[in-house]
Amino acid sequence: MKKYLIIILTLIASVLLAFTFDNKPVDAATPNGVNYSISPELPSNQISKNIGYYDLKVTPGQKETIKFKINNSDSKDHTYKVSVNRAATDINGVIDYNDHGIAPDSDLQYNIEKLVTYPKEVSVSANSSKDISIELTAPKGNFSGELLGGIFVQENNQINNNQKLPKGVTLRNQYNYVLGLQLQQNTDPVKPDLKFVKVFETDNNGQVSVDAEMDNDVPTLEKKVSVDAKVTPQNSSKIILKSNKKAMSMAPNSDFYYPVNVNTVTGPSKNKRLKPGKYTMYLSVKANNGKNHWNLKRNFVVTKKQIAKINHKNPNRSKDLWIILGAIVALVAIAGFVIKRYRKNRR
Repeated sequence: MKKYLIIILTLIASVLLAFTFDNKPVDAATPNGVNYSISPELPSNQISKNIGYYDLKVTPGQKETIKFKINNSDSKDHTYKVSVNRAATDINGVIDYNDHGIAPDSDLQYNIEKLVTYPKEVSVSANSSKDISIELTAPKGNFSGELLGGIFVQENNQINNNQKLPKGVTLRNQYNYVLGLQLQQNTDPVKPDLKFVKVFETDNNGQVSVDAEMDNDVPTLEKKVSVDAKVTPQNSSKIILKSNKKAMSMAPNSDFYYPVNVNTVTGPSKNKRLKPGKYTMYLSVKANNGKNHWNLKRNFVVTKKQIAKINHKNPNRSKDLWIILGAIVALVAIAGFVIKRYRKNRR
């Protein structure tokens, strides 16, 4: 009899384990020593003298050499990747200089990445510094506002895959530096203009969201941006999703994909989805300490095909509890039958 009970309990435990929700490991950073730094050499046409990045006043067609140092404080020689990247806006409303060659905004007049030439990789000997030169040619035509980018520097071969990581650590960090590079012909203000391009449902690593694509289509940095977003069924005032965030920024001539979360990555709302149907998103956007304010809206459609695609990547496990309970009931019934049969045979 004891043997049968052990078998039955093992089967029940197997069912519970088989339907346990996925637990993804959380990446943890491990602190590594950063053995290099960079420092700018600000030129005479620097507009703001008390900042640590390039804020340059240029004239049409002006040629200039920008210099900065890479300081290698390690006991080994190292090589470094160098790139000049146009400023973008990430989903958190933070100015991002990490990517090169992103498709430009259709309203972009001059791409700062096309105005410079420089070495893409440099070597610096151990315990020494090296001057790096960037050749800049300002646009031949006139422009308003700012051309904004960043000088991105990253040491090559930072990751040693043969190095054993501490227990529980799965992420190997790479470190980089960015020196801002801003070009202006004048400091005249540019009238802000924000467009609500489109809205769509998407997902990223289990986070399902409705993203609002906003276009800052003028060459000026929008500061202290706040967004208050609401989603309703079309032609209804019932708010089914909402989000608000403050203290953000938008890079000149950049797109900002602002997410309104549909679910949570973990917890009871993990499997929440929008039903197929027609919806409206309303945006209240303020910038520059509230000096500029836009009220925008866009209709959008969620289709069964979109939901199926999201669920394929992130399976909806909301019915698993009932499957587990059903399996347990079935096993208990089988256990009752086995015990009854066992007792009958003993007689």
